[in-house]
Amino acid sequence: QWQTKWRDVFDEEVRSVPWYSVYGNHDYHSDPCICSDDVEACAQVNTGNLSHFEMPSYTYFKDLPELGVEIVGMDLNQFMDGFDHSKTREQNAFADCQWTSCKDTCWSRAKARTDASFDLFHERMAKSIAKSMIVFSHYPTDY
Repeated sequence: QWQTKWRDVFDEEVRSVPWYSVYGNHDYHSDPCICSDDVEACAQVNTGNLSHFEMPSYTYFKDLPELGVEIVGMDLNQFMDGFDHSKTREQNAFADCQWTSCKDTCWSRAKARTDASFDLFHERMAKSIAKSMIVFSHYPTDY
C-alpha cells in the first residue's frame, strides 16, 4: 500500500523530508511485528530512508533540536475500539488480533506496547527541553 497510496501519490521532492509513521490496526494483519518482541521482525520499521517513511520502532521519540520540536509516535492499537465511550481503558482490547497469525499472544503484546507508549510519553514530557512536542498515533485524539 505504501507504493500506491504514498510513493505514487507524492512527488520525490515532497518525500525528501522525513515522514513519521506508526503502525495502524490493518498493518498488523500480515506484518510479523505483532507476533514478535523483536523489533527487527517488524517489516515497516526503518530509519533514515527518505524514499520511505521513518518509523524507528513501534513507539519512539525523535528530537529535532534545530526546530525546537520533539516528536513522539505511539502504538495505541489497544484503543482501536476507543470510539465506544462506554468501555473503560481496561476493557479496550486490540480486536484485530483475530486477523493475525498469533492471536493468543497478540492481545498481551498490543497491551504491552500501549503501556510502553504511555510510559515513553510521560518520560518525554518530563525530560524534553523542546519548545514544542508533537504526539501522534493511528487513532484520533478524541478517542
